[in-house]
Amino acid sequence: MKRLWASAIILVVLLAVCIFGAIKTQQISADMTQTVNSAKEAANGGDMETALKLSEKAVKDWHECHKVLCTYMPHDKLEAIDQTLSGLPMLSYYGSNDQFTADCDRSITQIKYLNESEFPNIENIL
Repeated sequence: MKRLWASAIILVVLLAVCIFGAIKTQQISADMTQTVNSAKEAANGGDMETALKLSEKAVKDWHECHKVLCTYMPHDKLEAIDQTLSGLPMLSYYGSNDQFTADCDRSITQIKYLNESEFPNIENIL
């Protein structure tokens, strides 16, 4: 009977960790997508100073979130996003608007893919 209880407790803990990871990933994805999208809109509106501040905020926020995400996600996906986001401040600083918006789109796509890959559905399970 003790083994049954131990198994049940382990199952509950695993489910709680999985749910926490999925919820945290969705929150981080939504926040990061919003920040990068705001930077992209600012650059498209010609306000490169705001785009610079928002891109620096995105990099700072990402580094804070990276500590949590790397505990339960593959590092190669996270590093790809890190590399894309790290280049945004300099692109906005030097006024490379086309490259800046392209990298914003790339980082948004990478973040959305990260969120989709963590969501438990049939494609991800099989």
